[in-house]
Amino acid sequence: MKKDISNLGMNLSARRLNRILSILFSEMKDLSDEDRDLPIRWNVMHMYTSSQIAKILALKRGIDPELAGIAAALHDIGVVKTKRHKNHAEAAERYVYEIIESYNSKHRGDLPQITKEEAELIVNAIVQHSQKEIISDNPFVEILKDVDSLDRYLHGVKTEGAHRERCIKVLKELGIEEKSNQ
Repeated sequence: MKKDISNLGMNLSARRLNRILSILFSEMKDLSDEDRDLPIRWNVMHMYTSSQIAKILALKRGIDPELAGIAAALHDIGVVKTKRHKNHAEAAERYVYEIIESYNSKHRGDLPQITKEEAELIVNAIVQHSQKEIISDNPFVEILKDVDSLDRYLHGVKTEGAHRERCIKVLKELGIEEKSNQ
């Protein structure tokens, strides 16, 4: 059964997300790949594409698309800041709060603040996003795990285990059946 989207408002709120993306890009654009587990260009691509996928899945699941996009944009900030993939989700917490504080105090202009409750929702999802094999009852945590898995797959990163299972689930949710030529 198809959903009726004829009354879909064409003004999706994404201004806070776009400002966060600008802040992140400004911080990341001149970083070197030296001594990094992953090239900085991967982090930039993954940040942008994950935020778009998050908005699509959030619309599908009835979750705030802007907050989902912000969480997706920030979810690998631990990799960017520490240069390491290992334990990056846990390491991200302090950096996420720093970026949100910077947005609220210096960069938001006339845009709404990111509230304490919204920040906690975002941080909670980010800290748990690497635990792909654990199914949470928090839809915000689950969307970030699904987005991260699907984005990796769409970039051609080898996708196995819990990442693969999440991709299959999300693709089915979107009405896309997996081809067996992997």
